[in-house]
Amino acid sequence: MHVYADIDSSLSQQQTDPNNLSQTQHVQATRPLNEWDYSAIYEQSGFRAEALLEATVFSPQEDEIGEIVNIVLDQQNQIVTVIAEVGGMWDSGDRHVAIPWDEVELYEAGIKVPVRQENVEEYDLFTNVTIDEAYIYKQEMERVSTVEEDVATGPQTWKISDIIDDYASIESEKGYGYITDALFTNNGIMQAIIVKPLREEPGSGPRAFPFYGYPEGWRSGSSHYQLPYASDEVKELPVFDYDNYESVLD
Repeated sequence: MHVYADIDSSLSQQQTDPNNLSQTQHVQATRPLNEWDYSAIYEQSGFRAEALLEATVFSPQEDEIGEIVNIVLDQQNQIVTVIAEVGGMWDSGDRHVAIPWDEVELYEAGIKVPVRQENVEEYDLFTNVTIDEAYIYKQEMERVSTVEEDVATGPQTWKISDIIDDYASIESEKGYGYITDALFTNNGIMQAIIVKPLREEPGSGPRAFPFYGYPEGWRSGSSHYQLPYASDEVKELPVFDYDNYESVLD
């Protein structure tokens, strides 16, 4: 079996101390939006969830072998594995595989993984110990979702498809907008969600909000994502400029 890479020490410490994690994320979730600055995100770069979900999967020899269909994260919002559909070119039929994040290499053409015809069984999704008893199917949007609630990822992990396209609400407005994307650091930690407002007004456009959603205040399967901000705060938040955001996958 494949061993998943440890995340940084501070997150690892939080993972072993649930009380500390909850307190830390509660403080962060109440951070005023006027202290939230896009400049650090622009400077650090990273990648978008949608870009990873649209990425082509390549073998170590850079042969195209499949496509990414979902992303699995832990309670600290760190990617632990990606789910890909591979194998059609190997005359064995398409299959879903779970690839540990520390075995994924990002580059401009897509992602490179160590999956080959001779070892594909080792990555089979249905025998993966982290995604126990997974049962998945393809929806109209060509994304992988669970048939049974919490079966595919279990109580300790969640999928990016659980939050993309969800409605986002603010304190005074339940239908503020919907989540169209998420931003990750280069090492796979989710740092922001992109919300497109429902109302088309002058100067309107997608906004990036800090993400503290799981496990504090949001659970996969929730009817909407509650932003802990008032309307006046949100109006002052500038439109997120994708042109200033560099990503190896774009």
